[in-house]
Amino acid sequence: MRAIDRTGLALTTLPAAIGHWDELVEQFLSHGRATPSALTALLAADPDCLMGWCAKGLFSLLLARGELVSVAADALCRARLSQRERGASRREQLYIDALAAAVDGRLGDAVATFEQGLDSDPGDSFAAKLSHAFRFMLGDARGMRQSIERVLQQTGIDHPHIGYLLGCRAFALEETGAYEEAEIIGRRALERASRDAWGLHAVSHVHEMTGRAAEGARFLAANESAVAHCNNFSYHVFWHLALFQLEIGERTAALALYDSRIRAEHTDDFRDIANAASLLTRLEIDGVVVGSRWDELADIAERRINDRTLVFADLHYLIALAAAGRVPAAQAFVAGIILRPAASDQGRISREIGLLTATAIEAFFGGKFAECALGLQRVRLQLYQIGGSHAQRDVFEQIMLEAMVRAGMHREVRPLLRERLARRSHNRFASERLVKVERTGRMLGGSPSRLAKAPAAPDRH
Repeated sequence: MRAIDRTGLALTTLPAAIGHWDELVEQFLSHGRATPSALTALLAADPDCLMGWCAKGLFSLLLARGELVSVAADALCRARLSQRERGASRREQLYIDALAAAVDGRLGDAVATFEQGLDSDPGDSFAAKLSHAFRFMLGDARGMRQSIERVLQQTGIDHPHIGYLLGCRAFALEETGAYEEAEIIGRRALERASRDAWGLHAVSHVHEMTGRAAEGARFLAANESAVAHCNNFSYHVFWHLALFQLEIGERTAALALYDSRIRAEHTDDFRDIANAASLLTRLEIDGVVVGSRWDELADIAERRINDRTLVFADLHYLIALAAAGRVPAAQAFVAGIILRPAASDQGRISREIGLLTATAIEAFFGGKFAECALGLQRVRLQLYQIGGSHAQRDVFEQIMLEAMVRAGMHREVRPLLRERLARRSHNRFASERLVKVERTGRMLGGSPSRLAKAPAAPDRH
């Protein structure tokens, strides 16, 4: 009972279901809002489709919500039942193994299993994208780049998903500091796949990291059609536009975009909460009054105090709680952040990085700026391990730098602000604070600092 999919790979499924599988893969690669309906159609056409159940389980885990771990575990059981009844190819067995590892919280092992499959089937774009996505959650930028470049070296330009694969490469290049090449490849990805929202997003990251905000805003406006089909990933793309607006001083426009596109729908997806919390933090640091907008985020965050699925998500939930003044809930979040299985990837990250970062965030919103600055300096070089992108994690750097300025740590913050300007060519956040620090230093006659100079953070990991 084998059928051949659009990429030329075999699936153990009914012939009537293969078209639904192809649609599912394309929707997933393009971040399409029709991904869930494509999965539903696939399992309706073949209720025992092993790969369909693996997809359901893996998609559930990518959402990083505690209650969905049981959904993923159930999907794993269904996949194994299909294997017993129908058999499975080596490729399908590896998907089962990857899902089993991810259900156990061993995301690194899941990635390694996907890579085993890509050794044999480098054209498996579904596995390539899943490996890319889980590596992203683990902060493994180098691994993302090595994986997708290996895939592209072994697949031709006539691969049906070449545009989406190029989009993954563009993002991995950007996250490893190869900005010029990333922009070229990202634009090429859009030429090959007009629905490649990830490639569009990669080019936006280049604009962000190279200090070209006005150009980035024009680029997104000219390519808005690339996200018209998207799920909530479109909110993240508009988050990038808001960052560009904030950088060029259009604070009112950035706040309006928050209301109209970024948070128009009050979802509880951790990625949407991260977009919202980090943007409101940037706006408030920039002097914008955001009013009661923190409250609906904090309401969601309070329901996630015991979730402990992903450290990246936890830290953004904590920002919402602390910024909204929910002190007992914030304290509970900090206390519980390390309560994860010791053997899991996130357990290690929460112990080594998460607790210090969470304590620093709580200190910042509590007005303890020196404490915040010292805590974030301690984890600065390791923070990439919480996952997300440089642009997403930048909110923690901005909090640290703002805390240093407010704490009067002028000698320590001055080289960090200069380093930020050098990295990005232009950055209003850094330039305005550097002017303030220099002016204060002249007024005080260069008073000695209280803490040792922090090490410079690398551009890439």
